[in-house]
Amino acid sequence: MSQNRRLSRKGVSPLDDFAFLSRQADSPDPDTVGEESEVELLAPEGWDARNIAALVALSDAQPGDQLHAGHVLGELAELLSQDSEVERDEMLASLLHREAAPVAAMWRGAPLSSQKTRPVIGAEGLTDALYTLNAAEMGQAAANVGARVLAERLEAVALACVNCDGADDECFDPRRNRALARAVRAARRDGAPDPMIERAIARARQGLITPEQGLFATPQAPELPDVQLDPAFFEAVEADARLADGESARAVMNRLSEAVWTHGRPVLHFTEPQAVTPAAIILNLARFVREQTLDEDGLAYAARLWGQTAAHQSGSLLLAGLGASLTALALPFDSEAARDRAQHILRIVRSECPAPVSLERPDALAAGLIGAESVGVHPPAALDAPGGRQFAACVNAALSALTQDEQIGARRHALGAGALAGHSANWITQLENAGVDQAGFARIDAALSDGVPLRFAINRWSLGPEVARRCGLSPEHFDEAGPRLLEKLGVDPLEVVAAERYVHGAGRLDDCEILSPELRAVFADPAPEARLAMAEACEDVLEGTASLELALPGSSSIEELGALIASSARRGLTGLSIRREGDALYDLLNTIEYETGDSVRRSVIAEERVVERVVEKYVERAAERRKLPDRRKGYIQKSTVGGHKVYLHTGEFEDGELGEIFIDMHKEGAAFRSLMNNFAISISIGLQYGVPLEEYVDAYLFTRFEPAGDVDGNDSIKHASSILDYIFRELAVSYLGREDLAQTDPHNYDPGGLGKGVEQEKLVREADPASLISKGFSRGQLPDNVVMLGSRPKPGKSEDAAEGSGFEFDPKPKSGGGSSGGAHVERLEDHIVNYHGDPCPECGHFTVIENAGLLGCDACGWAGKV
Repeated sequence: MSQNRRLSRKGVSPLDDFAFLSRQADSPDPDTVGEESEVELLAPEGWDARNIAALVALSDAQPGDQLHAGHVLGELAELLSQDSEVERDEMLASLLHREAAPVAAMWRGAPLSSQKTRPVIGAEGLTDALYTLNAAEMGQAAANVGARVLAERLEAVALACVNCDGADDECFDPRRNRALARAVRAARRDGAPDPMIERAIARARQGLITPEQGLFATPQAPELPDVQLDPAFFEAVEADARLADGESARAVMNRLSEAVWTHGRPVLHFTEPQAVTPAAIILNLARFVREQTLDEDGLAYAARLWGQTAAHQSGSLLLAGLGASLTALALPFDSEAARDRAQHILRIVRSECPAPVSLERPDALAAGLIGAESVGVHPPAALDAPGGRQFAACVNAALSALTQDEQIGARRHALGAGALAGHSANWITQLENAGVDQAGFARIDAALSDGVPLRFAINRWSLGPEVARRCGLSPEHFDEAGPRLLEKLGVDPLEVVAAERYVHGAGRLDDCEILSPELRAVFADPAPEARLAMAEACEDVLEGTASLELALPGSSSIEELGALIASSARRGLTGLSIRREGDALYDLLNTIEYETGDSVRRSVIAEERVVERVVEKYVERAAERRKLPDRRKGYIQKSTVGGHKVYLHTGEFEDGELGEIFIDMHKEGAAFRSLMNNFAISISIGLQYGVPLEEYVDAYLFTRFEPAGDVDGNDSIKHASSILDYIFRELAVSYLGREDLAQTDPHNYDPGGLGKGVEQEKLVREADPASLISKGFSRGQLPDNVVMLGSRPKPGKSEDAAEGSGFEFDPKPKSGGGSSGGAHVERLEDHIVNYHGDPCPECGHFTVIENAGLLGCDACGWAGKV
């Protein structure tokens, strides 16, 4: 190239033309934290956070380093300039102006990585390839899910063995270990192979609980080749003809469209794929647009300068910012003027550049250093610039002809104010009257400036408890409201939407009334056909691929995608890559998981139709806290776990469901006791908000930490791996009927289901009802006719039992005696009663006795025939 200068001056360092400011940037090393993890950098004024972060990463800066951007870029220019002073100065000035940047490999002196030629198939082999793609995708998903299920089942088998308190010949025998039998049945039901179940039991005997290695090692899916479709294929599709292999062309096209719509693969080619030269230098075309005018001479100079460097590295000159340059020129993307100007820009570069020119997707770090605002043939990805509530450079250039007030208005419309300040609404005045001071609004605005949505920025912590009290909301109501707090305070939803738009902006400019219709068209999101037209125009100049990548909305149909494929082929494009976006479904799924989870109650509404079918409709409701009665039932279980005394207190709702727990321990330090107390409070709150007890049991069962060991004082649990394991075993046995978690037979103990405690002899099978019902809770109102029902006698004793009962029905309280129901309890202790099994038609109790063809109720005295 000639030795003339464009950005530099002879005898003057390019660094003298820039003011350097000290900036802080995070180290690229993710393992470093704290103050020393930052890198101090002297960067040119005007560089944003993205440029600085890219330079730190490209220069391999270490935590605590102090860098000078001019020196780092000067060394790079010295390396690339081939001992030419003019080239060195011009390269350094161009780098500082962020016009161009070498790819990451050239910064480290590594060779450019050439892309391997991908295999390509035609339409004839497409059916089998698509089947392989679908099978691989579904197979991997099924393998991952199956691996998790299999791991859980095999681990449950092993735990059923090691948690058994019996002898070895009992614990590892499913015929004698009921918990193991249930685990084996569950594993086989879910498809676990019998040899793996046997090995899980054998491994448990050796003390190995975790499943075998390699369970999650799913095989890698085969690589899907690219697909080349020639014009003859599309003619066959139009004519509904058959291909050479006998397949219907239209059916193959439908399967291809479905696969691309589903998986975003395969990549399509409409001509013979050409070898791609690896990129060496990235040139930012948007940096050559100033005041809505293209600097053609500067672009030609830069194309020669950096094209020569790329050619010397056997690489290509990759162009970025084509769409951003069209925006800076205030040209609507979907217009003939924009396509003509894009062709003109590409002709200048191609005529001056000695290296191949490409529109591939650029290297992320190099693109970040030059601040590329668009890639390939696409328009800018965003209106705003990184690191602040400001427009991107190309947007500012497009709006440069407006007055300052109009530019401020457009910025407010698209990006919002970032704060509530200046927004006039009645509900803001009401918050002020309720006691929200300037500090409260400052907290809200601070959250909004960090990008927090308005609905989440206004919460109980930003408003304060006093405001809640004045607004008539309890702290519980604050928590229940969540992001609907403003509506809970009486704010109209439309006013909330207006406030959100004021704070966060509309995110677009094509509907901004301040702009003229012509200027609004500049910021309109182009349709896929407009992108195809731009790619066609660019490929005519490049005589190569534009590497078009289309991202369709999630609402796009398979038919629409197939039409785009056919349109691309008709336009003569070299290739196309299409994917369908998830339509924000992934965020929606996370939102549903976070906002609902298992705590949401689902009420079932049955609707009867004329055809006498019942349709169930599930209605999602916000989680509500279920209040416990002020005077509540429950029990206290005293036990010793590994020598440590544990008192478990329970509180129940009116229907007998568990609503709260308290845990008391006396040998531990204050810190451990406080943690256990607060843990119990959190569990209680979860139970009252609807979290099923089963979820807590599954979460905390088999947890292992000290104290652990033998359990004394509990009739169902004899060993626990931790305090939490013991507590949730006890709750599962008592409230969920989980006999599989009991380590003794529950039928050997009292029917009331309570632990026998340390003094087991105090409670016998046919106990006094007064020993099972709290006298304090009932305040002495225990009825005298409450009896403790005995078990059904063994066969052969029913007649004696019935005969001994004598059918002496006396529901009235007996006079005398100090204990409630003493006569009945005494009679039942003398004779085991065989009850009939049907409820009494008078009182509903299951105390009906049959004798000699007659029935009688032992509770109310009813008598009748069989």
